[in-house]
Amino acid sequence: MRLSAVLRIQNEIYFRKRLWKNRKTLRKVHKFPTPQPLLDMGVEIHDALQVAANEFVPEPFDLPEPHGIPNEKRLDSRNPDWHDQEAYIVHKKSRLLEGDKHMCLLTKTVRYDGLPTALLEHVRSHTLGAAQQVAAKEALAQVHLYDCTQVKLPRKIDLTQPHMRFPREFGVPVYRKVASPLLLSVRSLSSLCPTLPPARSNVYMNGAERARLFLDDGNTVVFTSEVDTLTTSKVPLSAFNTPEDVKATADMAMPDLYPAKYTLDLDKGHIYRMDDIYPVPRVALNQHPHTLHVTHPYHYFWFPKEKMARAILACFTFAAARARQLYGADTLTLPEPVALQCTYSDAETFGFLAYQLNTLDLSTDEGIKNQVWVAGEPHKLFESCNHIEGMMGHNPAVFQHFLAFYTNGFSQLPSLQS
Repeated sequence: MRLSAVLRIQNEIYFRKRLWKNRKTLRKVHKFPTPQPLLDMGVEIHDALQVAANEFVPEPFDLPEPHGIPNEKRLDSRNPDWHDQEAYIVHKKSRLLEGDKHMCLLTKTVRYDGLPTALLEHVRSHTLGAAQQVAAKEALAQVHLYDCTQVKLPRKIDLTQPHMRFPREFGVPVYRKVASPLLLSVRSLSSLCPTLPPARSNVYMNGAERARLFLDDGNTVVFTSEVDTLTTSKVPLSAFNTPEDVKATADMAMPDLYPAKYTLDLDKGHIYRMDDIYPVPRVALNQHPHTLHVTHPYHYFWFPKEKMARAILACFTFAAARARQLYGADTLTLPEPVALQCTYSDAETFGFLAYQLNTLDLSTDEGIKNQVWVAGEPHKLFESCNHIEGMMGHNPAVFQHFLAFYTNGFSQLPSLQS
């Protein structure tokens, strides 16, 4: 590098700046007096530090609506649903330690393997014909093969190979895979059963309801559930069990979680509602709950027993809200049981169960209990499905159960041999 006057000046400037930054002894701050002309004019001089100390600081305040946060969305005592007593809240995202066993303990429910005898015979009588099988397979293909929605999906998780890091793929999001087949199946049922006048009176809606119940040790437990679709009918479903069998449940033991407590894995909070909500008013023509459809539109993994617990929660909450609407909030032993059906599904499986609410007395494990019948393990919709091989191993038993649940309670059955 050639030494030049320009290079010397640049190095000198850099050197002086570094000295000014590191050596405070080189800094010379002179005190300049106030100019005499300003003093002659009578200009008042103030110290800048004193002016800054006396600066006005406005008091904090909340912006009024619609610019501020409404009280309904606050997480403190200003929320109108705030209560001083803390409550345990069971909702659709509650992942319990023992799954369905834990949920049965919370709702005082005994579980039976297999559907009730009458309902099981009703399912067996609905052997699908060619038209029903084609419609069921087409409803699944519309979502898994023909849907043009393509988004970047989360990474696949294989429990047998936890060390593997699979690449992310493009495909149909899981919430579309779960909700769309359900709606397409309902449409297919409506078109395949045109000879059923009562079937046309069914209503499909999205609903959420809450039931407030007190447990034995004084804890308040709020049950809140949401379903993807609610099917209602003009007439209620008949009880799945006889009164003698209901009385026999008093001798059945409840699940035991010892040494864990039943409040394990339950969320606690001060914001909850004390009223019971059932989405259908009593003046509606179709007010009786018929079938609940609970979906699992999440990418992250849930165990099958946790999904079943969500279905049992939905059945108990809907039935309890309906019972309190009919018989009042203070009724513990129901004059007539409330029966309903439920399906729970994800992108690849479909499960079925039946529920009968007999009591709302959850203060003790003694006495009659509620009942739930589970149709074994969830049915697989197909063996495999991709754009190269298509849909392989379609399971017609899923649509057979779905059709049987849909037509349960109707005096006239459709012809299934077309």
